Amino acid sequence: MPLRSAAPGVMPGTSLLRSAELQAAELPAPHLPGLPELPGRGLHSQLLARSLAQLSELSAELTSYGWRITQRPGADDQRARGWLRSDVDTLADVRGQRRESGLDTDHDGLGAPLVLELLGPISLMAGLALHSGEKVLTDHGARRDLAASLATGAAEHLSHVRRAAAPSSSTVILSEPDYIRARGGLIPTVSGYRTIRALDREEARGHLGLMIETLERSGVDEILLDLGGSVESEHVQDFRAAQGPKANGFAVDLTTMQAPEWERTAELVESGATMLASTLTSPETAAAARPASRDAARRGVTQLPQVSDLARRLRGPWDRLGMPLDSLENFILVGSADRHRTEPDRSQFAALTEPAAMRVLTRVRDTAEALRDQIREA
Repeated sequence: MPLRSAAPGVMPGTSLLRSAELQAAELPAPHLPGLPELPGRGLHSQLLARSLAQLSELSAELTSYGWRITQRPGADDQRARGWLRSDVDTLADVRGQRRESGLDTDHDGLGAPLVLELLGPISLMAGLALHSGEKVLTDHGARRDLAASLATGAAEHLSHVRRAAAPSSSTVILSEPDYIRARGGLIPTVSGYRTIRALDREEARGHLGLMIETLERSGVDEILLDLGGSVESEHVQDFRAAQGPKANGFAVDLTTMQAPEWERTAELVESGATMLASTLTSPETAAAARPASRDAARRGVTQLPQVSDLARRLRGPWDRLGMPLDSLENFILVGSADRHRTEPDRSQFAALTEPAAMRVLTRVRDTAEALRDQIREA
């Protein structure tokens, strides 16, 4: 698989049709357009609500302190599920029109590849409350039921997407922004005065492993874990071992990685793993909204880096490790690491203007293509 770039998880604006058309046009195969999340439409359209809309035999509602489990579907649950169904159907329409026009079609008549982002079970437990108001993360039985419901519902959602959008391949990013904090006992209770006891390693591995195995059985081609921080040896042991649930790779942040993290990344790539690599800092992403100028650069104002600079962020450390150039094909490039974190951070990208968001998307895509050219020329 050649080095690729993937669409931003979120997009500005409120039109799924517009966002899907832009991503499809700017990210031809082998790049990965997605099912954009539009925080501008409100809480019912954000990643957490999308995950709740996938739950099987469980429902949720909005309260003054956020989403909580409820005994029967109400208006909030129906609205979130309605948005998700509508978004998938709109995406399918966009891709169908492109196929009819002779675009994005392979020899089997399937459309372009597709990336989908799902909130993982541990972070869903940390973000969803019981009817009492306390987090699901505090209750063993509720954790078990929620993990099973999410795995079943996510598999059904993926089946719907494949039937409707007919992608040539599907990549799923399991986003777990709270995984490391949950394992470390750093998730606050609803009162904020104390923290929830650390989630046992084997239980965490079991819940996330169930999700991985269920998605594999549903026909997903590639599953990547974003655990909300650096990839640790524990994560590799739990999710890349010969036995048990096995993800295809992990998310890393090129802008913060130190030597030990680069070495672990190299070991993962040598084992065949795919690395989802964030290439921009948050200030650089925000800088896409400002026109570039030499005067701004002289004054030290943050600007969106050039393609050559972004390419060096990956190739420079890779060359110093002595890794073969063609091993860069195991990377998928994305924009800012904020793409995979909490709702307030994710909304920063959604707050960009549409032209600024597209500058980020195309800059990352062009970086992936520049690195591909370097691989071919080597």
